[in-house]
Amino acid sequence: MSTPDRVQQRNLVLLWASQFINTAGLMMLVPIMPFYVQGMGVRGTAEIQTWAGVAIAAPALALTVATPLWGRLGDRIGRHWMVVRALVGLALSMLVMAVAGNPIMLVVGRLLQGSLGGVVEAAQAFAGAAGPGNKRGSALGKSFSATAAGSLTGPVLGGALIGAGQLTVLMIAIAVIAALLAGACALGLRDPHAGQSEPTPKRRATTPHGRSRPAGFWEVPGAAPLAVAAVAAYFGVYGLIPVFAEHVQQGFPPGQAGLWVGIFQSLTWAATLIASFWWGRHNDRAQQPVRALAIAAAVCAVSIAAQALPLGMAGLVVLRLAQGASFAALAQSLFFHFSRHAPEERRSGYVGMANSFLLAGQSAGPLLAGPMAIVLPTPASIALMGTVCAVASLCCLRALRNEHAHRHRDEARPHHRDQPEIRCRMSGELEPPAARTLPLHPLPRTLSGQLPSPTQPASTAHRAERTFATHPDPGNRA
Repeated sequence: MSTPDRVQQRNLVLLWASQFINTAGLMMLVPIMPFYVQGMGVRGTAEIQTWAGVAIAAPALALTVATPLWGRLGDRIGRHWMVVRALVGLALSMLVMAVAGNPIMLVVGRLLQGSLGGVVEAAQAFAGAAGPGNKRGSALGKSFSATAAGSLTGPVLGGALIGAGQLTVLMIAIAVIAALLAGACALGLRDPHAGQSEPTPKRRATTPHGRSRPAGFWEVPGAAPLAVAAVAAYFGVYGLIPVFAEHVQQGFPPGQAGLWVGIFQSLTWAATLIASFWWGRHNDRAQQPVRALAIAAAVCAVSIAAQALPLGMAGLVVLRLAQGASFAALAQSLFFHFSRHAPEERRSGYVGMANSFLLAGQSAGPLLAGPMAIVLPTPASIALMGTVCAVASLCCLRALRNEHAHRHRDEARPHHRDQPEIRCRMSGELEPPAARTLPLHPLPRTLSGQLPSPTQPASTAHRAERTFATHPDPGNRA
């Protein structure tokens, strides 16, 4: 195995472990957050869902603002330091959450995790920026699989331990593991592309095919509709979480509701874990991440909206599996699209900026779940979340048309390397090098003694000049 391959393998192991411990620690609370808040003394359905929604949304809300700033800082000082910083923030936030005795302190700990943490976001930005060009989709897929694995493990642990009162011990253990991983990443995590290219902030980079790369985030093809799609897709998926807990509580025995919520959430993330690898390889083969994003958002819309129907346990299992498999494509396809269009020196910033729109939807969905519980019945709220995901799919189709139009413009635009005469004019040379090797005449003429026509092509004028220099007109020898 070559040195770059060893670096990639070590990076993958460290990133995978970091994302797994981060997600397992946080997701053990997310699906059971209404029950956890209720155990702190909060009463009333609307109050419980409101506090649960705020606690779920708090990290994403803070990350929405912090992620683009951390991404730009990572492009300057090193992307691996952002992963280290996020792990230290995770350790601090888990300690605060472990000692929290009321919903306010719980929200403070979650906000701290979002402001200083963000292990998943930092690791995804690192994978999208440092992954090899022909395997960037697979690198993102493998990196995202750690999130799925942590989300699969966390709900099972949280559902099993909430009744035993052992969540505090688990939070402290996760804080210690995060601190140890921070040290390991500081020593072993390396960007294999560091130092290979110089920053060019004032020039537009080009792809290997001669197409220009965007100079800013909003110049990426389809950036605006994809930003709306990112907000809408994560709004629907994460807004479903507190609503789904209430939905399960209405259809299952009260003493088993927490366990069943954890089981359904784990099934969803199990499908995400398996599908993450497939979507990554698919994006590498097809090189159409926007199309994959549109399909995945449409499947999410159908599978979420159908959960409002009285389909029983078997129907919910099928729908949650479909939701998890399609959810696996959302973030990694979005990151793949922006990383492949971004200049090397700005790639982490572009991925971080794209992630901020996902986080905006991730925070807005749970925040609105409480008010919706007052205004709408639970099935109507679930159907609304599916409709929002359908809007995300339509925005992706619009972005896909924009990308195709951008590609056609690039293909129609002439490339300088294919036009030597343009290359000569741009370099300040009046004539191609071949013409300078022949004698020149002040007034080149054709064999008939006429001056070349102003509309005569440059190549014809050069032939006439060479002909005149070789066979001068006998009548003009004087």
